[in-house]
Amino acid sequence: MKKSVIAIICTLALIQPAFADFKEHFDLGQQYLSNYQYSGAVTEFKNALRINYLDNSARIGLINSYLARGAYYANNEKNWQKAADDYRSALFYMIYYPTANQAKSSSQGIAPVTNNLNRCLSVLKFNTSPQSRFETAKQLRAEGNFAAAAYEFNQSLGDKELIKESYEQIGDIMKLLGNDPKAAEYYRKAVSVSPADIPLRLTYAKLLDKLDQEEAAVEEYNYILTKSIDNKDVLYSLERIYKKKLEADPSDSDLTSNLGAILQKQGKLDEALAYYKKAEQLDPSNINTRINVGTLYQQKEDYKTAIIAYDSVLILYPDNLNANIYKAQCLSALGNGKEAQAAYKKVLALDPSNTEAQNGIYENAKKAMSINEYIDYVKKNATGQNMVSLLYSYALDLHKENKLDDAITIYNELLKSDTTGEIYVNLAIAQNQKGEYNNAINTLKAAKTRFPNNTQITTTIASIEQEAVNNKLAKAADYFNNKDYKKAIDEYLKIQPPTVDSMLGAASAYQNMEDTPNAIEYYKKALELKPTDSEIAYYIGALYADDEKYTDAENYLNKALTLNKNNAKAFELLTQIQEQNKATALNDAIKLYDEQKYDEALTAFNKILETDKNNVYGLYYRGMIYDAEKKLTEAITDFKKVLELNSTDFLILNYMIAADYDTLEKYKEAYEYYGIFVNSTAPDDEYKQYAKTRMEELKPYVK
Repeated sequence: MKKSVIAIICTLALIQPAFADFKEHFDLGQQYLSNYQYSGAVTEFKNALRINYLDNSARIGLINSYLARGAYYANNEKNWQKAADDYRSALFYMIYYPTANQAKSSSQGIAPVTNNLNRCLSVLKFNTSPQSRFETAKQLRAEGNFAAAAYEFNQSLGDKELIKESYEQIGDIMKLLGNDPKAAEYYRKAVSVSPADIPLRLTYAKLLDKLDQEEAAVEEYNYILTKSIDNKDVLYSLERIYKKKLEADPSDSDLTSNLGAILQKQGKLDEALAYYKKAEQLDPSNINTRINVGTLYQQKEDYKTAIIAYDSVLILYPDNLNANIYKAQCLSALGNGKEAQAAYKKVLALDPSNTEAQNGIYENAKKAMSINEYIDYVKKNATGQNMVSLLYSYALDLHKENKLDDAITIYNELLKSDTTGEIYVNLAIAQNQKGEYNNAINTLKAAKTRFPNNTQITTTIASIEQEAVNNKLAKAADYFNNKDYKKAIDEYLKIQPPTVDSMLGAASAYQNMEDTPNAIEYYKKALELKPTDSEIAYYIGALYADDEKYTDAENYLNKALTLNKNNAKAFELLTQIQEQNKATALNDAIKLYDEQKYDEALTAFNKILETDKNNVYGLYYRGMIYDAEKKLTEAITDFKKVLELNSTDFLILNYMIAADYDTLEKYKEAYEYYGIFVNSTAPDDEYKQYAKTRMEELKPYVK
């Protein structure tokens, strides 16, 4: 197999530099390169370029270092990825980083280096689509491999969706590498693709400012101000630029007035006024300065002084549009409605399409007219969608100010013009805020008829209904907390359709009134509405237990545990009831035994032992019944089981077993149990004496 060898391409001979710190890095770079220490050479030449980004000798040294290291990675280590990155970096410094003349001097070396890079990418099976190259560039930048990243960003420009961000990224990298002119060039290209990107334009403007390209920077800053008037960074930068300009030309009235305008936008009103006055002194005929003075006083809410400034312009230029509109605004702010209307109408006579004057007339009318008068005024003077927009906007403002009656009046006026259902929804919200629940729901039902697919209407209906329920619940809760349970129940039952909360509230109120049947009834209704609620099932079980209806109690407590096996309260109460039921059943059975009703007693004991097979008393008494009925084998079985479970308290059973075996003529077994009894701690009474005697009699049978 033929070996792939990549050549080292050196572009130009190096020229010795002249700066101290720069020279130190440059010389080290030369030394490392001549000793084949390529990474050290790359580092030192990059350091030199950061000190003097325009130095061609350091740039060429860096290119040679990248090329040499790239060839080493490819030929010696077969590390095609690292080789490719170095060739990318070399091409960046050959093509994109330098000035046009510098790039031209390296042009002969570009093609061979590009071929070397392409061979590496071919081995790597690299996807050369613009999107792939863009993603590779982002990864390289994240790794700090800026030059290689910038090269790849340039290769991603084939996709128009990536052009703006690629240019911006290259600009960022150029700035990081200290090459501000190139950074500005790429930012300008990015802005041309995306002119509405304000953060990008601000970055570009700041760099122009740094490069002392003041006119271009001011143009960018002013554009940004048209989109964001309170941008502090921009205003500060403009202030600095204009102050610098004024130092060079302190008698320029336009510069002075512009600086005043910038200071005014920053809120530095007194300082701005001083510059305006100076501008007027420099050029008394500059009406823009007078208008600026008027806007400053208007900003300070000194409307009378502002009007004086505007009048000083209007005396000379009665048709000045800005002076007229600003004066109208001041008159309106002072409450001079008629004069303001006349001033706005004058503006419209000068410019019929002036929206500020049109809006001003209607704003002024709002202050002077009642709601109905204003509605009639707008309907007479505005048409179509403009009329709807004016009234609807006013209704929304009134709604926000909680002037609900006035808002409702306008909403009702506009319902016929509603094309989406939005006006209906806002009307219903206002009605509901007034406590007119039924009116709100009826409004929304009418809206639903007109706009059946509007989900906002459905959502609002649900929201208002829920709010109504919450209000009723809150009222009921107040009665409940004041222990007025009857009124609380009345309020809970007014909620229709019933909810889980309303049924629980009624149940709890009945429970506090010690009306258990009704409490249970409403807890059951709550459980029907929420059948998965373990707590509700527990409440019902607890109430049945209090009422000594233990079977019902067990049923609901078991249900509670089925729904939630960790319901500790249900488990504890169920355990208590079950133990109590067992004790009651056992006592009833023992009573039947004592009354010698053996058949009934046997049935009762068998039922107990079905669920509790190790109940010692059940086994004991059943054995006694078997013994009384001469079913000795069955009696012996139960007695032995009792002794297995509790040998201490039932010592007499050893005697009973022995006697039963004796009767069955199983003398060996009888002898054994007589012996156990004799040797036990049982009292030395007639039974023990008989056992001793009988053992002597049975000895012949046990040999």
